[in-house]
Amino acid sequence: MHMRRATPSDVTKVFNLLKQMHSETEMKVSPISTKKLLDAINSAIHDGVVLLAEAKGKLVGSIGGMLNSDWWSDEEYLSDMWFYVSPKHRNSIIAIKLVKSFIKIAKEVNIAVKLGHVYSGDIERKDNFFKRLGLTKAGSLYTEVN
Repeated sequence: MHMRRATPSDVTKVFNLLKQMHSETEMKVSPISTKKLLDAINSAIHDGVVLLAEAKGKLVGSIGGMLNSDWWSDEEYLSDMWFYVSPKHRNSIIAIKLVKSFIKIAKEVNIAVKLGHVYSGDIERKDNFFKRLGLTKAGSLYTEVN
């Protein structure tokens, strides 16, 4: 497994990986807007942090995010926009390495990290994954199911 920061030439690979992530949601989610997704990936690569995990030359995982702030504060934190590892590689250390590297980047510039998971099942297992990495649960998301 090889991990690296994304470059603009990786946009198509990340786009395809995130389409796969979208197809695996267990809840009904809005359809992908190609333009909006491509714009978000480009913004994250150019102005944020996008990490890629590759196995045998194929993209198998990614975490990407941007600097944000709470609506009441100017203090910035690094938050994820996506975090995904393909099903075939979920029993590996890829997910741990992606998150730890994302956190390390934030620590290097002395800012907090906020990560989340939504729209897919296995909530308790995912909560425990983040807890094992030293993160604290800070809420939940509720949605109306159509």
